[in-house]
Amino acid sequence: MTLKGLLHRLVAQLHIALVLIAYNAAASKDATHQNPKKVEKRRKLNSHFNMKIFWKPGYRWQGRSGEKKWCMVCKTSRCLKGSGIKIDKCDRDDSRQHFYFDDGRIRSRRNTSVCLERRGRSIVLDNCDRSINQVWDTLRKDQPFQLKIPGNSAKCASQHHHPKQGEKVYMTSCKRSVRADSDKWITY
Repeated sequence: MTLKGLLHRLVAQLHIALVLIAYNAAASKDATHQNPKKVEKRRKLNSHFNMKIFWKPGYRWQGRSGEKKWCMVCKTSRCLKGSGIKIDKCDRDDSRQHFYFDDGRIRSRRNTSVCLERRGRSIVLDNCDRSINQVWDTLRKDQPFQLKIPGNSAKCASQHHHPKQGEKVYMTSCKRSVRADSDKWITY
């Protein structure tokens, strides 16, 4: 690895550490200054959602101008460790499409022991831990967001072009995804 590559990796790891420190500091502040029941409720895994590719009027996917609701889903029926992630038609009753935000990680509701993890360009489910490859930047429940690596705004989780059923979700160029209007996600 070159010196430049090593420095880039160290900066990214430092950024992840700072994001986690800031998050934990905010959680501690919430715990001491707000109703403890409210904080405890926020931390429990009881508020799941689907992760839908953000769409707005003016987008044209596969030559069509109407909204098509595409959501992130585990490739296997039980969301087992090692399963990949793909997109499928959104179904609020399909537990394979249900996720939680959990301390910067994205945890499966179908199998709560696994979280989304980056492995190179791939995104797979793996046992939830404190791995930097399971931490995601800018997770929001109230507005569209890019699913990115902390400290690296060049790579986003997407299928990088106009979405189609069954396509794999992986780490790709944010610029390429922006051109295809498929760079953002929203909770659904």
